[in-house]
Amino acid sequence: MLATLLDYALSFARNQLPALLAGTALFLLARYLLCRAGALSRRSPAHEAGLALFALYLCAVLSLTLLPFRLNPAAGSYALDSTLLAIARGEYTAGIWVWAMMLGNVLMLVPFGFLAPLLWERLRGLRALPPGLALILAVELLQPLTGRSFDVDDILLNFLGVLAGALLSLAVQALLPRQAALLRG
Repeated sequence: MLATLLDYALSFARNQLPALLAGTALFLLARYLLCRAGALSRRSPAHEAGLALFALYLCAVLSLTLLPFRLNPAAGSYALDSTLLAIARGEYTAGIWVWAMMLGNVLMLVPFGFLAPLLWERLRGLRALPPGLALILAVELLQPLTGRSFDVDDILLNFLGVLAGALLSLAVQALLPRQAALLRG
């Protein structure tokens, strides 16, 4: 299963690298211009590096979930049936690909739940969950407009990833309070 995820991640990186670099460059340029204009204050180098990493991560998530962007609402769909529920009921036996995709959906949002509380004081603890859910819902609702599919299971699995990341962030903040404070400063 991990080999499948690794192959998928490497394929993604090859295909989406231009979007990742462009998105991150735009973020860094906008941040620089806003700081220079006085609209934003510069923070510690650790915080700025964390913001750049978070921007790269968000570009990766949006690239993975929304690209290639083809405005084609007729091609998209809303999958309201749940594979997870079918598995729990014994109505469906998932193969390695399905399990890998479910694990990937959890892992994809762990960095959001982990980094957001470390970078922003107001998102400490489990306060990162509502913004994480907002991101998940925005992506899922936009996907059918791009010819992709809305999936109920993705919402649950992505949210579990945000929760796991937030809990991991709580542990890091408790064990390494000085280092965590550097990222917020």
